[in-house]
Amino acid sequence: MKIFKRKNINFDVNAIEMPSKHVLKTVERLYHQGYANPNANYLDGRIAAEMIEKARDKVAKALHCKSNEIFFTSGASESFAWVSKNFKLSVDKRSHPNLISDENKKFRKIPIIAFPLIVSETGENLKNVYNLNMEGANYFVDLTQAIGKTKINLSKYPNIKFACASGQKIGGISGCGILYIREDYQGDFKPLIYGAQEKGMRGGTYNVPAIIAFGEAIEETTKNMSKYISHKGNIINYIVKYLKKFQVEYQIHTNVINITFKNISAATAVELFNKFGFNVSAGSACHSGDEKPSQAYLESGYTEEKAMNTIRISIGRRNKLREAKKFVKILKKILDNYDK
Repeated sequence: MKIFKRKNINFDVNAIEMPSKHVLKTVERLYHQGYANPNANYLDGRIAAEMIEKARDKVAKALHCKSNEIFFTSGASESFAWVSKNFKLSVDKRSHPNLISDENKKFRKIPIIAFPLIVSETGENLKNVYNLNMEGANYFVDLTQAIGKTKINLSKYPNIKFACASGQKIGGISGCGILYIREDYQGDFKPLIYGAQEKGMRGGTYNVPAIIAFGEAIEETTKNMSKYISHKGNIINYIVKYLKKFQVEYQIHTNVINITFKNISAATAVELFNKFGFNVSAGSACHSGDEKPSQAYLESGYTEEKAMNTIRISIGRRNKLREAKKFVKILKKILDNYDK
């Protein structure tokens, strides 16, 4: 079997960020040493169950909540679907496309406002848009793009009833996410997938390697957050220096630079960068086949025309300054030859 060999430089880490060497070695050891079903009633099963609980503790520590408030899922999309089964959601239009539903009609109890803490496509931090301490408000916060990029302390905000995240966005492995459910909201919370696992709240055999990877990735990412932010800032500052020199329209938030071209579409720009060895995106990867303008861009003040001409580059901890230097040269080539 031919193994995929990555060739392009990845300036699209908001779509997926490669695991660190530490995470990969941890998972590799797990595969080589073997692991059992955590529900099995023998030693290997109990060891696997213990590893899962240690991963849960690491997630809880990073998010400043109780371990019994963390439930492992297949990703943020499942976590969203799980909450939407139980509550009526009012979803911010800047949310990830997979977290926007038109079928939120048959629900019970209080309405929940759902929004991303950091917008995937623009990098905007919505903490100042939504008053997390507002009396009577109830929030479901998507932390997928926020972990490792801003401080998160769920214990400080009792209005946050639910929160979700996906492992592959923080250097974990695809196929694992979490749902935070405040302890006082668990009593009559109905499962999306029925089974005995996760205290009877979420069925299905545990994805042990992905769960362990999530725990290692979130611990590593939050522990080194200041260093990573500084590193990414240096790369972004270098690119911005040349965006100003080239007189290109751009916006920066968190780890994202949105670049707006005058005369070429974002889809064309993505193909050109791919041709020259870079992964960039026209907004969210899960909506890249859509020929409509990004709703997140429109909500952030872009006109339809500019939204259709805007790409996202997102910088991660594993990107290098030399990659930024190459990016600037490719950008200049595209501007000179295609965006006249």
